[in-house]
Amino acid sequence: MRVRDLPFLARRNRSCAGVYLSASTVAVAVAEPQAADRVRAASAPIDDGASRGAALKDLVRRLGAERARCVVVPAPEAYQLMLVERPSVPASELRDAVRWRIQEYLDFPAADAVLDVFPFPDAATRGRSAMVFVVASARGRIEQTVQEAIDAGVTPVCVDITELSLRNLVHRIYPSAEHAIALLRLTPASGVVNVTRGDELFLSRRISNVPGELGDQAWGAFKDGLLLQVQRSIDYYESALSQPPADCLLVASTHGWQKGIVEHLGAMLPLPVRSLGEVLTDALSIDLVDGSPQPLTAESLTDAQQETLAAALPALGAALRATMFAEAAA
Repeated sequence: MRVRDLPFLARRNRSCAGVYLSASTVAVAVAEPQAADRVRAASAPIDDGASRGAALKDLVRRLGAERARCVVVPAPEAYQLMLVERPSVPASELRDAVRWRIQEYLDFPAADAVLDVFPFPDAATRGRSAMVFVVASARGRIEQTVQEAIDAGVTPVCVDITELSLRNLVHRIYPSAEHAIALLRLTPASGVVNVTRGDELFLSRRISNVPGELGDQAWGAFKDGLLLQVQRSIDYYESALSQPPADCLLVASTHGWQKGIVEHLGAMLPLPVRSLGEVLTDALSIDLVDGSPQPLTAESLTDAQQETLAAALPALGAALRATMFAEAAA
């Protein structure tokens, strides 16, 4: 969703940030257009909506991101992502055409939706009807999220979604379309599994029945259901979309589940399973800022740092996208 959809936003700014807002976490990441491979990030848990604004403002201050040009990413539960058949209309009319096609899937009036459309890869249709991804959210919900970012001191230029922010990160690590990469991100609020090739998103599915508390007992009850959902997603990508096998699965999880997920899925799936943090820190120079900056390396990455990184992933991907706006404006 570009800023033109939200007419009360008109300001631009100097540097580049990504802001992620969920019911349980806020995160901020900052990158400079001249050195986009170096990113600093921070995240903070929150107990309720009343504390979210204060936590976000503190992270913005801590990272020196005041007045930064910013891409805002709401949590997956704040919007709906759908795959629908592309209406036979010119590109300029596509949004209006899909708006009414998706009405039955929305829990709010389509006329009140902020929505955007992005392509489904042609390679995945193979002679079938063209498809498009549609993302939709209630306008008031998005405007509130953007206003929180403004109140925290940054300058929003765009609203992105978690799935595309994660796509941005995977594309930075594996830019070639020859690599098919699955990514699983799991938090107490939500779970998402993506499959991407190059800069194209082929599949994105929400993980259902994620426990609110990610303790040992909950993991024992949830792990086989998680395996089934991830396996079905990868199978759908390879079989139903007639795509070559996925090269690997990258995992990022909060609340102490990272090691257990990697070990369980690694033992049960027929493809390599790796921690995203270990791969990402080879591709980007990342500093976690909690007091003094902590440079991350794959060799010394702690469990706590992996969890903080998992919480901040959408903000990291958004910061990389924000550098594109800065380069375009230069």
